[in-house]
Amino acid sequence: MPFLKPPVVARTLHKWLGLLVGLQVLIWLATGLYMVVVDIDFIHGDTLVKNTQQPLLVPGKSAHDIASLRAQYQDATKISLRPVMGKTFYTVTTVDHRYLVDPQTGAVKLPLDENTAREIARYHYAGEAQISNATLISSNPPMEIQTRRLPLWRVDFDDRFSTSFYIDPYNGSLATRRHQYWRIFDFLWALHIMDYEDRSDAHNRLLIFAQFTGLTFAVTGLWLLFYSFSGRRRKKGNVVI
Repeated sequence: MPFLKPPVVARTLHKWLGLLVGLQVLIWLATGLYMVVVDIDFIHGDTLVKNTQQPLLVPGKSAHDIASLRAQYQDATKISLRPVMGKTFYTVTTVDHRYLVDPQTGAVKLPLDENTAREIARYHYAGEAQISNATLISSNPPMEIQTRRLPLWRVDFDDRFSTSFYIDPYNGSLATRRHQYWRIFDFLWALHIMDYEDRSDAHNRLLIFAQFTGLTFAVTGLWLLFYSFSGRRRKKGNVVI
C-alpha cells in the first residue's frame, strides 16, 4: 500500500508533528531570548535593594538573654539574633508563632504595623521613588510570592519598575522583592517550562510530552533526509551514458 511506504510515513509524521510542536518551539526561542538578554541580577532586583548587610551587635548582659527567652518560650524551636534597620533583636520561632523581642526591655515588637513596614521598606529601597501603597496580605497571596509564609506587608513604590517589597511583620525582614521585569520573566518562565499553574515544575507531563514530540519531529526529519539522499543515489545509478 503506497501510504504505508517508509518515506510517506516519515513525511506524514514530520508534517503533523511540525504543526503540533512548531508553536511551542517558537515560544521556547522567544522566552529563552528574554532570559539570556536581560541580566539575571537585574531580574532578581539586586539593584533596587540596599542595606542587605547590616551589622549584628551581640547584646550585652541583661535580664533578657537567650536563657530567659528559652524559659519564657518553652515551645521555641529557634532563637536567633536579627538586625532590623540597624538595631539587633532576638527572633523567637515556635511551631505556630514568630516573635521579635527587644534584648534590652524584653518587649515584643510584633506584629509590625503599616508605618513600621513602610520604614523598613524605605530603609532597604535603593531608589528615590515614593511609596504609593502598603497592604497587609493575610490570605489569597499573589503568585509572585509563591509559597512564602503569610502574612506579609506588600509595600509598592511609584517607580518605573513598579517595585514591590514584601516585609515580614513577624521578624522585620525583607522577605522578597518584585518588579515589572521580574513579573514578565515569571510569565515567560511559565510558558518556557509549560507549567501554567505553579510556574515551578520543570518536570511536568506537558513539558515531557512536548519534548518527546519535538524529538520525534527531529528523528522523522533525519529519516526524510536519509530517503532524500538514497533517492538521489538511485537516480544517479540509473543514468544512461
